[in-house]
Amino acid sequence: MYAWNRHRVSVVPRQLRVGLGLHLRTVSNMRASEIRKRYAEYFERTGHTRLPSANIVPQNDPTLLFTNAGMVPFKQYFLQPQTSPYKMITTAQKCVRAGGKHNDLDQVGYTPRHHTFFEMLGNFSFGAYDKQTVIRMAWKFVQEELQLPIDRLRVTVLESDHETYEIWRDQIKLDPKQIVRCGEEDNFWSMGNEGPCGPCTEIFWDTQDTRYAADDERRWLEFWNIVFMQFHRSSDGTLTPLSTPCVDTGMGLERIASIVQGKTNNFDTDEFQIIIRGVDQLQRSHAIRPLDAQVEVAYKRIVADHLRASAFLVSEGVHPSNTGRGYVLRRIIRRAVRAGRLLGIDGPVLPALYSSLEAAMGAAYPELTERRDSVIAVLQAEESAFAKTLDKGMSLLTKLFASNAAKVVSAEDTFALYDTHGFPVDLTQIIARDHGWTVDVDGFNAIQTQSRERNKASWKSGATRTQISDEISSKLAEWQTHGISTRFCGYEIDPEQASMEQHSRVVASSMLSNGDALIVVDPCPFYARGGGQEPDTGSLTVTASDCEAPRTLAVKHAVALPNGQAAALCVDAQHTELQVGQPVVAAIDMQRRNGCAVHHTATHLLHAALRQVMGDTVTQAGSLVRPDSLRFDFTSTALSDDQLREVERLVNRFALASTPVNVTHTTLEAAKEQGAMALFTEKYQADNVRMVRVSNVSVELCSGTHLRTTRGVFPFQITSEGSVGAGTRRIDAVAGVAASKWLQQQFAYAQNAAHILNAKQLSKLCDAVHRLNDTNKTLRSDAAKWLRVAAVNAQTVATHATTLGSVPTAIHILAPESSAPHTSDARLVAERACHLRDTQPQNAHVVIQDTHIALAVNSISFPDVQAGALLRELLKKLPGKGGGQGVLAQGRLKSAVTDIHMLPL
Repeated sequence: MYAWNRHRVSVVPRQLRVGLGLHLRTVSNMRASEIRKRYAEYFERTGHTRLPSANIVPQNDPTLLFTNAGMVPFKQYFLQPQTSPYKMITTAQKCVRAGGKHNDLDQVGYTPRHHTFFEMLGNFSFGAYDKQTVIRMAWKFVQEELQLPIDRLRVTVLESDHETYEIWRDQIKLDPKQIVRCGEEDNFWSMGNEGPCGPCTEIFWDTQDTRYAADDERRWLEFWNIVFMQFHRSSDGTLTPLSTPCVDTGMGLERIASIVQGKTNNFDTDEFQIIIRGVDQLQRSHAIRPLDAQVEVAYKRIVADHLRASAFLVSEGVHPSNTGRGYVLRRIIRRAVRAGRLLGIDGPVLPALYSSLEAAMGAAYPELTERRDSVIAVLQAEESAFAKTLDKGMSLLTKLFASNAAKVVSAEDTFALYDTHGFPVDLTQIIARDHGWTVDVDGFNAIQTQSRERNKASWKSGATRTQISDEISSKLAEWQTHGISTRFCGYEIDPEQASMEQHSRVVASSMLSNGDALIVVDPCPFYARGGGQEPDTGSLTVTASDCEAPRTLAVKHAVALPNGQAAALCVDAQHTELQVGQPVVAAIDMQRRNGCAVHHTATHLLHAALRQVMGDTVTQAGSLVRPDSLRFDFTSTALSDDQLREVERLVNRFALASTPVNVTHTTLEAAKEQGAMALFTEKYQADNVRMVRVSNVSVELCSGTHLRTTRGVFPFQITSEGSVGAGTRRIDAVAGVAASKWLQQQFAYAQNAAHILNAKQLSKLCDAVHRLNDTNKTLRSDAAKWLRVAAVNAQTVATHATTLGSVPTAIHILAPESSAPHTSDARLVAERACHLRDTQPQNAHVVIQDTHIALAVNSISFPDVQAGALLRELLKKLPGKGGGQGVLAQGRLKSAVTDIHMLPL
């Protein structure tokens, strides 16, 4: 047996592992696409079902921002193997590690193998095969498909896992010197502190890095991990053998590509090189900016990596924002743009390189081409927004670098950059580091925490809601482990019927700490599947015994079970627990169900109308279906008023046609062949999808409840349209009865306005509004004239000459009674400061009246002076708040100032 010589290695982000002087021969020079293809075909031949990559945004797993490993989409099957529709599965899974616990963002570009986006090749067994079988399959793939020489390979096993050691030694015939025993910290894997777990065996490649001895761990590259989930770990640490052992394997595509292509760095493999060559070409089209060679290489790798991550995230409906996944995406895009700027690329970066990404990965992931226009639109919009932020932030930081000898960006300045200008703190750190500065991150975090606390509303109720939500999630996971399930019968209900009752039985029940109960009934008519639709509410009537009357309990909402089938009900149980097996009568709030059905069908018609008016590049980016309204997010440019009216007209035309809404179940492939649109933030079963069709209008995959015909959507009215982020628009609308009520309300508002303005008819209302507006313009003009007169004649009780910085400044105290009638002190003070600026341009002028303060400077006399900066300097001595820029700044003092002696000058 050979032992590792282990070293603790700290990876310095700036350390570039390039130019090692190694001469590694190419093993087979197999392209990444060929490896991906061979892996899938090999395991298909061994009986595995090939499934497409699941979404990067995990479904039914609130614990993760992104899918960060190949096994994530199958977590529920590892917990409950008997529920898996396939016993053997193989995938090439799209993964992202950026943000949250698993975050490689800051290392990307500076190390050989850190990525934000990567692909994980995996094969999985849910009780289908044992250790010997999976090891044999893996070794055969390595030897026959990849043709890796045995003398360059080693494996590790858990030191107490004698079975796996003997398989490698006796059946695979591997030299014992190539089998390394390791402890649990290296070769024991678990899904968490409690749950499935087991030993693993890993396959390593000898990089032949001559800087390290043959037994040095740093010389060896792990490329395949095979996990045997054969135990269940309880909360006290006890390991109990599982009745159905499972197998989870993972091999990073980028890592194995570097091995077979004879590269020491993942970024030198073929798919990355296609993108990096695109970066080279784009860089040459701009002014050359001299850079250190290693730094230039790092920036190109950052751009290449981040293009992959951002494009795939946007293609799955993630959009830049200031929270959650959207914030991580924003950081990735902006980090790439800054790297591009440092390479001398002053124009678009990621959109200009998109064709290179398509060339590299479009064949494997056709969605990159199918959603090309919408992805590029989002990237362009975010880059454009960031360009302004970057220029502003760089300008402010440049001034800081020139003014602070301590070489520390203060917590206050960092927070101002973040809060006021949208400049990410991690970007501030990168720029500061490049200039030899540091950032007071701890102080920034403290200020940010204080800001959040100030802005947090109803924190007690919020904490209670979080606690209840955690209780529900925990109980649902427990029920899933025990195989609790139910049949959903809600689709069989006509949403337009007046009432509905379903006789069911309780199959699971648990009390929550707030007195409510979480209940599963079978069959279950309550909808809670998602697709943007709000869940059903209603009631459960507990069947009476001989000695008690029936009890009716309110169903507050339905919660989707983790397997996506049917729902658990959150019930106002009045602190009384229902018993398993107890008969109940479930009744849905049909008015709410019908309202949701109206607005869900209306959402499909709206989507179709938008694509007719704005083109096929319109892609749904999210939706919310309520009983009384809908919200629809989509990728597009802004709509004109005429386009909005045309969309409305089309939806109403579709509705009035009374076209049947047909629902069928088919395979995912067949649905796509029929032109069905799929929401790419949803996960679909390949062999069973629900297709909702409105003939000649719309075909979509959807799990929501719908009308039987489109007639109930009429009337349809858009209530608002606007931007919600880079390249993303939002429409709010009402339909059916809710729209009728909304229109009646608007009519009442118009009638009331007409009455106030003495318009005898509604058709005359606009004329009355125009007359009122003209009158107001005249009055405002007169008021401005009187304000200027008052400012010129304002009584000054004291004047003091001083300097602010190097700017000669006159401070003027106004008498409290000098304010003109009906004129606010703030307006008068600002107007007086402007008057003095224009008549005495040789000074900056500060005017104070009571607690109001204004500062004005003449831009010709002081072209490089900002009034806002001067006022902030003054307010360091004179407590108060204020701001501004250019030639005028205003503020409010904490205490009134009526005499010059009250100033701390």
